[in-house]
Amino acid sequence: MPVHVEVTGADGRRESSVDAPSFWIGGAPGCEIRVEVPGCRSRILEVRVENEGRLSVRAEPGLPFPVRSATGNVGNRFEPLIDGDVLNVGPLLLKMRPFGGGEDAAQELDLATVRGPGAPIGSWYETFMDVADHLEAMRDPEKMVAAAMDAVLGATAADRVHVRVQAPDRERDEPRLYFRGRDGAGAPFGVSSSIVERVLASGRAVHVPIAAADPVASRFVSVRREGISSGIALPLTALGRQVGCLYADCIREGAVLTAEDLQRVAFIGRLLAQSLGNRALVASLVRRDSSPARAAHPSLQTESPACADMVERVKLYAPTDYTVLIRGETGSGKEVMARCIHDLSRRSSGPFVPVNCAAIPEQLMESMLFGHEKGAFTGAVDRRRGHFEEADSGTLFLDEIGDMALDLQAKILRALQDRVVTPVGSSRQVKVDVRILAATHQDLEAMVQERTFREDLYYRLRELEILLPPLRERREDILMLTQRFLAEAAEDLGLPEVPELASDTLDQLQRRAWRGNVRELRHTVKGAALRAAGGVIRAEHLDPGPGLVRPTLSQVPVGEDVSTGSGTWKERLELQERAALEETLREAGGNLTKAARMFGVPRTTYREKLVKAGLLGADED
Repeated sequence: MPVHVEVTGADGRRESSVDAPSFWIGGAPGCEIRVEVPGCRSRILEVRVENEGRLSVRAEPGLPFPVRSATGNVGNRFEPLIDGDVLNVGPLLLKMRPFGGGEDAAQELDLATVRGPGAPIGSWYETFMDVADHLEAMRDPEKMVAAAMDAVLGATAADRVHVRVQAPDRERDEPRLYFRGRDGAGAPFGVSSSIVERVLASGRAVHVPIAAADPVASRFVSVRREGISSGIALPLTALGRQVGCLYADCIREGAVLTAEDLQRVAFIGRLLAQSLGNRALVASLVRRDSSPARAAHPSLQTESPACADMVERVKLYAPTDYTVLIRGETGSGKEVMARCIHDLSRRSSGPFVPVNCAAIPEQLMESMLFGHEKGAFTGAVDRRRGHFEEADSGTLFLDEIGDMALDLQAKILRALQDRVVTPVGSSRQVKVDVRILAATHQDLEAMVQERTFREDLYYRLRELEILLPPLRERREDILMLTQRFLAEAAEDLGLPEVPELASDTLDQLQRRAWRGNVRELRHTVKGAALRAAGGVIRAEHLDPGPGLVRPTLSQVPVGEDVSTGSGTWKERLELQERAALEETLREAGGNLTKAARMFGVPRTTYREKLVKAGLLGADED
């Protein structure tokens, strides 16, 4: 059966037709429908003609942009295309229908009884604008739902609307059920429970244009009992998770809900879900003072005004399932903050799986993240689950995401979009329920400009962002952190009590530059506790003991504020870094991996710094 294809872009609209059981749309040679999309000269979309002229589509994997329909993103598996649906393909709009079907069949209906498609364009446009304005101003969820139901009745041919909603900030409460008929009555009525259950189970929209002609829906008891002639149901998603279902149907003989109606219901449903989600975020912020047990996390204890915004963002973002990008200098506590977000989330009972993207070789990273099958490569003697599967129902923390190779970034992007992973050496797809947290100390914006980091992955990771201030900007917390690290040292060393801190020692700690941030402070304090042997921590304990040789080439003692001393700032910083390199190498006993961890950089970076400073030969290791 021939298929009619309309392509609309910046240069206008063109129409063509294809008479084949399946065909490709894209910019690659061999595509039956050639389209020009900037930056993409590959195949984009495969179309297949099913029984009775129904169309199914799938997207080519690895596209630099998503392919969207009214019901969500189009994946790389064939999915039915709803008649009249318009696909967003990058900057293009695609509309397809088989000749003799689709719109031709819809035109045979008596549009006098169908309000939606036959109404003037101004009618539904004004309805949409009105509901958008109302939802933005409302704070009562019941009024939000009522406004959305009225909008569905005003913009489509639906006779009845039903909403099932679980408030995002009230997970343990029973879901609320709302009903509205075209006569304005709110009394409960019988809906097609089979359709609603399919939506809740699959998370995808269900559209039954003509119930009597549908081989599945026509057998539903509820459809026959209620006299339902057409129906639509779609999931409501807020704060990254499904919170309910929006259902609409017709009970007048011959009335039909078309693909246009589905698109309008989907648009109203998205407005409603976003409004409910925004209300939940605001409510969680308002409740923060009345929920001390939830807000009191050790990682959020601070006395510094510089941390106020960070703390509020963590409290606000933690209950959601949004992806969070945590940014801060090396050693500022990005993994600690990620664990805090996990502990305060609804996934706290699930696993927290941290992955250091800079520490795993590029050749092994794909296998570590996605898993592999037995025999997938040399050494793969058994099947292994990847970190995505290990983090199922919990949180996956991708540390130093900026160090990930470009090839792997594309595969990570797909996993973030679809929450589906494919183990190395396997064709099976594994669906995972996992929240993603990522962290970096690098300038991702500059890396995007330099094309060393994918722009689409950058925006996918940066749904929400938290910036951790460096320790030099939160000096009010040095005493609190020092006392915490002294308590840890006392436990590690088996001391009978926590060592005390001399006043001059605290003064020196307050003056230091702390280029290594909280990590450097921790190592300094624990080292001082060891040297003090359980006694009072004095200033001399902050430096290496008398049996160790001080750096001779450094004019600035390790850790001292670089604003003092002679020479230019650059020279003083170089001397400070050389002294820190010597000390970490000495404390690690020459072990580069351990020394690099103490210094706070990857091993390769640490070795390069040693060679540059003349502390290690180019051929030494």
